Amino acid sequence: MYLFVIAVMHPVLIYNWLVNGLWGLAGLNSWAFILVLAWITARTGNPLTKGEIFALRMIDSAGLMYTGYYFTYLLRNMYFANSEIARLFGLQEEIPAFFAPKGQDFIRVTLTRTFFDTAWLQPILATTLVPFALAVSANYILGLLAYSMYVREERLTFPFASWDAQIMIAFGERSSVRVRTITLAILFGALYGFMTNGLSTIFRFSVVPRLVVDFTSLIENILPGAAFAFITDFSNYVVGFILPLRYTALQLAASISIFVIGNYYVTVNNMWPEEANWQPGRGVFWNFNMSTVYFWNSFTLGWGLAAALLPLVFRYKTFVRAISNLARGLSGEEVEVKWLNAKYLLTAYLAIAVISAAFVEALAPGFPIYMLLLFTLGISLLVTLLQTHAAGILAPTSVPYMREALIYFSGYRALNIWFIPADAMLYTGGAGVAQQLLQARMIGVGMKEYTTMYFLLATLGLAGSFIFTSLFWNLFPVPGYAYPYTVTGWPVEAMNFWRMQEWLWTGYLFRTTWIISGFGLSALLYAVSELVLHDFSIPVAFMSGMLLPVYVAIAYFVGSLISNMISKLTGEKWWNENKGFVAIGFWLGDGIVSAFLMLMQLLSRSIWLLPY
Repeated sequence: MYLFVIAVMHPVLIYNWLVNGLWGLAGLNSWAFILVLAWITARTGNPLTKGEIFALRMIDSAGLMYTGYYFTYLLRNMYFANSEIARLFGLQEEIPAFFAPKGQDFIRVTLTRTFFDTAWLQPILATTLVPFALAVSANYILGLLAYSMYVREERLTFPFASWDAQIMIAFGERSSVRVRTITLAILFGALYGFMTNGLSTIFRFSVVPRLVVDFTSLIENILPGAAFAFITDFSNYVVGFILPLRYTALQLAASISIFVIGNYYVTVNNMWPEEANWQPGRGVFWNFNMSTVYFWNSFTLGWGLAAALLPLVFRYKTFVRAISNLARGLSGEEVEVKWLNAKYLLTAYLAIAVISAAFVEALAPGFPIYMLLLFTLGISLLVTLLQTHAAGILAPTSVPYMREALIYFSGYRALNIWFIPADAMLYTGGAGVAQQLLQARMIGVGMKEYTTMYFLLATLGLAGSFIFTSLFWNLFPVPGYAYPYTVTGWPVEAMNFWRMQEWLWTGYLFRTTWIISGFGLSALLYAVSELVLHDFSIPVAFMSGMLLPVYVAIAYFVGSLISNMISKLTGEKWWNENKGFVAIGFWLGDGIVSAFLMLMQLLSRSIWLLPY
């Protein structure tokens, strides 16, 4: 079944990116296949079990969406390295050989259109295979530790992962009541998707438009720089159905504090840089994006470091227990596999860190070794725990530009370090593994089974990326008119890529004062939350709000309020047992319609391969 799904779904994903520049296929994820297969297998007398559904569900998180684009990215890197834009910035001579073929090698592989060329040996090893092996292994170990810390010890709820598992159980156990609720929610979601995206795509009008209603111009006379808007897309409000009201309220408070009050403070004190000076009429999108880049990324960087580090200090006993209890596996009662213990796993992780440091040092000689070890041993752990903590109370989040900040503050100024993939030195996929382990425990999948699925799917995703990227490249040149986004979108991406290489050294992204301020305020809030309010998740909830536009934070909060009102009407017990089925079912229905429309557009653009 893995081979079948990858053979059907994988080429569509890659082709959609080459044609439309869209990552993924909207709602066409593993659930779409699972629903079809569940219907077919139920009628053949051999219905899918919940374990089999879980195995298919992991295709998204551990397979195609993780490693499925690796070889396609290689072609994009080759374009970045050899485009006119690289020459325009005068940085082409700085591109290392391990990033992409250049010069005569580039001309040759462009004509032959194959990865079986000696010019690809270094790029494939340095930017794909070695980072893949390091990241997959490191994320697995970090995920086990994060699972032990936040699932077993702290017992966080993990709203999205838990309800996703509940739907797998409902279909696997064929619970008629729950399946009926999910089916009705899917139908409502599909109807909403058709009334919005469907009508607007087919007939150019919409009964219920999905808009961001910008009120920034109404408040900027009173609060210059402030950004404020509402969104009419109901799917954003549905998210709040399964999120705790107290945390969505904190999200909203943080978003307003940053993008309304904070932007006002920045504006009245004339802190905007000359090349991005605020003016009336810029609108919510400009205000959000520019203030995030120039100010709030740095602030959030410091805030996130404190929110990740301080729980290890205040709750060090819990962290020690989490490490020592790694041997309990998924069952929590006994060792399921002999190698699953702290000694072996931590030794393996230390070996990965040493190999990673040696690998990066070989590609970027002179880069500080201590910084590389800080990446792999320290920051990777902190980011994993922070992301897992956020997923445990709301949804996964992360500290922005962590890799870039560490490189900047290392003092290393050669350009080669920027061409080394983040997966070679910073491992941020452990939170996903922790959530998968939670689902495996809920469904009854053993540790050996999960481990086999995880590594098998990651490998199949990489293999599929090589096979299907090679096939598409062999059919038509990349970039080329057969794949429109490579002609229209890649130049824009190349411009951003090369501009970032110069812009990073200006220091705009890494303002020390803002980083220290974020760290200090986060530490203060954590101390109050831990010692007075007895809720150590408050700083993490605040941080997740700092990364959300105000209109999204409002939607989540209002969704939580609606959820509370529905519970009073239907009964708290019934709603708490079904709200996740309603929310996720609605997203599935809405997503399937969006995916169908996207496939129609993709097919229509594929019928005639005409030059522009």
